[in-house]
Amino acid sequence: MIQCVQRMLYLSVLVAFAACNAPPVPLDDILIEKTFVPEQCVRAVKVGDYVRYHYNGMFPDGKKFDSSYDRGSTYNVFVGKKQLIQGMDKALVGMCINERRLVKIPPHLAYGKQGYGDIIPPDSILHFDVLLLDVWNPEDGVQINTYHTPSTCSRKVEVSDYVRYHYNGTLLDGTLFDSSHTRMRTYDTYVGIGWLIAGMDQGLLGMCVGERRIITMPPSLGYGENGDEVESSGDRMDASRLHPRPPRGLAPTATHPQRCAVEVRRVARMH
Repeated sequence: MIQCVQRMLYLSVLVAFAACNAPPVPLDDILIEKTFVPEQCVRAVKVGDYVRYHYNGMFPDGKKFDSSYDRGSTYNVFVGKKQLIQGMDKALVGMCINERRLVKIPPHLAYGKQGYGDIIPPDSILHFDVLLLDVWNPEDGVQINTYHTPSTCSRKVEVSDYVRYHYNGTLLDGTLFDSSHTRMRTYDTYVGIGWLIAGMDQGLLGMCVGERRIITMPPSLGYGENGDEVESSGDRMDASRLHPRPPRGLAPTATHPQRCAVEVRRVARMH
């Protein structure tokens, strides 16, 4: 009886040891674990969207094979247009800005039996820790969200009006790249005559004095493919056709959508 029990215990230990050292179970499809979900999701990724995200790529044992963080730049790509491995194309759909996902991708939706050079062995299961930073679509236009309207509005902004306003400029993930409040002076300019980026020209039209808006614009109506980077000297701001003027190192770069929180302080018709 004692010998029987000892054999059973020995077998159970062997089974437990074998299970701990077993190879990963093959996956039929991707597995997604949402490790962080923002409280609000204004927009989720759809097929055809252009996204910007950070990631760490790992094998199931935790060994890292690639990282956008190590390169110091995000991965920017269209979703659902075969510019990514199939598993990542599927995993990004439905993600929100600032959402974080752990994605497990089987070989047939990754690099398959061929692998990828000396980096990815054949038939490898891949894990990606993904953080989505922003998303836009080539068909996007200016989006306006008015969150404060004055009780009276004697005058609305029209094309060629001269306006004075405060703003905070951010990327979609909340990163602040410029603010008139930090300089403690308004931004004063003409509207609709090309002195502003196109998104601001459109977003300011129809505003009342004291009104507050969130103006969201795609790169095509913001800083385009080249982004913007300027040199600043103290509080002096170089006059130009662009708005806003961010300090060096915080400028929006290529393909970044921008968002501005705006409050108009004065509207005037200049003759």
